[in-house]
Amino acid sequence: MIKQNSDFDLPAFAANTALKGFLAAWNRWRGDAIAPKRSEISLADIPGLMRGGMLLDAYSPNEIVFRFAGSLYQEMYGFEFTGKNYIDLTELDMRALRSSRLWGVVSQPAAAVWTIPNIDVLQFIGASVPVVPDNPDEPMKIMQMVVMNRELSEASHKERAKQRDAVPYSDRFQYIDIGAGKPDSEVEA
Repeated sequence: MIKQNSDFDLPAFAANTALKGFLAAWNRWRGDAIAPKRSEISLADIPGLMRGGMLLDAYSPNEIVFRFAGSLYQEMYGFEFTGKNYIDLTELDMRALRSSRLWGVVSQPAAAVWTIPNIDVLQFIGASVPVVPDNPDEPMKIMQMVVMNRELSEASHKERAKQRDAVPYSDRFQYIDIGAGKPDSEVEA
């Protein structure tokens, strides 16, 4: 049974107005389907959020490639994400965990909410949702959105200037059943 509740019983750590708006838009895009097709996504429904948006092509658990990454990522890390494998941008000892978490979003499918460790005063909350490709020969897609409690410029210059070549893994992560069940809860934290 497709779950149409736009709040999806979010855990307290993910109860953010902008994130709820993103999930509500995704819910409208999918209608009665388990996930929307790529062509059904209307970015005009989520103005102001694309800076923290990502669209990934999920080829396999170990090959999840950035098709699009909003400007927030370039500002935080200092390089372009498009075309890079997300798993390769993960610390070696956390690659299997990130791979399992992301692959669960498209293989089940399910949604997920998560946080990444704070950078100075900045707190990051995100959501991941599945997207069906328009062409069945293309890989499933993962749309992710991250929001912050403050602007990046409010973090100390010292923290912003640090070289970051790996994207931190989620220190809090929880799947959300969208109507197809939940993936392996062993990867939740």
